[in-house]
Amino acid sequence: MQRTQHYETARQSGMAKDAETWLANSLALILAALAIAGGIIGWFAAMGYITHASGLTDFEGGMTWMVGAIILGICANVFRREHHVVDPEETFDDRRSTRPMREP
Repeated sequence: MQRTQHYETARQSGMAKDAETWLANSLALILAALAIAGGIIGWFAAMGYITHASGLTDFEGGMTWMVGAIILGICANVFRREHHVVDPEETFDDRRSTRPMREP
């Protein structure tokens, strides 16, 4: 981005933006909780504390749960990063200061 360009974002109304942020953050929280629960279930299955009726060994069953938990964790991270709580215009203007830099 050149210094002559101007940074603009389309602003939503305050209420719609807040609702979208709360919804996305709530979904991220639910996905993160499910990822933690899946990891714990996977750990218990891999150690043999939980038995299952499938043809998998304990370790394979545990790794299946853990892979699912990792996927849920990645989805939660994506939702959390895509819907920021901070307005990007507030932080962007601070970094794009036009003051001259001091000489060392």
